[in-house]
Amino acid sequence: MAASESPTEGGDGAGVLLYYKYAPVPDIPSLVHFYESNCRSLALLGRVRIAPDGVNVTVGGSMPSLEKHIAAVKSMSLFEGTDFKLASCDHPSDDKIAKECGFTSLSIRVVKVLHWRYKMRNSISLY
Repeated sequence: MAASESPTEGGDGAGVLLYYKYAPVPDIPSLVHFYESNCRSLALLGRVRIAPDGVNVTVGGSMPSLEKHIAAVKSMSLFEGTDFKLASCDHPSDDKIAKECGFTSLSIRVVKVLHWRYKMRNSISLY
């Protein structure tokens, strides 16, 4: 089974999806709009970070909704070759855990860079 596959794929339970893509984002406002409309329509909660150098996403919801989200993201050329990490999960044991994990709301933010180490690695010439 590939790393991006889930043993419960196609099930009706809850799940968590993680993926990131380091690539130039040509149209940040359009991508923000995509995530707002797609995640809200699928009732996905979690965190989306969009930067000029890429995207980092951790969202939770029903497995069918997460699979629909993956299909929509895969249709965009920006995400070609992206490795989606999808796992089934039980609901958190209490609200405090859900809040700590960021799964009580949807947060979509535009940031300057996704990760400072990636930015440095790609901007410093060693020669």
